[in-house]
Amino acid sequence: MLDTPSYFDSKWTRDELVRALTMGILVLRLVWPKHQPNRSTDIAETIYLEPDDLAGPDGPIRDCKANQIVLFVESLRTRSIAARYLSIIGRLRADLLKFDGEIEGIGTHHAVSIRLPDDRRICAYPITGVPTAKNLNEIADNAISHGQQNGVPVLLYDHIGIHSGWSKHLEWLDDNIKTVRMMKITEAGWSLAAYED
Repeated sequence: MLDTPSYFDSKWTRDELVRALTMGILVLRLVWPKHQPNRSTDIAETIYLEPDDLAGPDGPIRDCKANQIVLFVESLRTRSIAARYLSIIGRLRADLLKFDGEIEGIGTHHAVSIRLPDDRRICAYPITGVPTAKNLNEIADNAISHGQQNGVPVLLYDHIGIHSGWSKHLEWLDDNIKTVRMMKITEAGWSLAAYED
């Protein structure tokens, strides 16, 4: 976010910030030179811009500073993806414990080996972001190449923030592609408790 005196004047920038934080996406706050930032954004990682970082009073940001920002954003993006992935795993573990299931291990391609109460085993693949048909194809190929015999693999995703049009498309994919099942992490507990191939 580019924290300027008018940043919070826009409904869209406020909504965008709240959505990112709600989804567990880490935010980089660039504070405009000589601007006193709003305390409500202290939860974001922060870089303060100095007047010398700009080519003119209104910008653009000089290449040297822009390169620093790009590297910082990449570091933040990597940490954000890891945090979202761990959040899905943590929620899955907590739900499995409620009905005597468990995570037995995590393997290649982030495959999570799950033991269900009846001792059946399945593999789940947590995905951060919006799942695609490409994800389904990769999971199906991975299950085949590793000789997965334990039921249909499951793609787990967090649906919070996914546009309704995408949600309908994901439902269509799940209804029509049977080599991989898709589950929202918020529904994984009861879906896995009643899991059938």
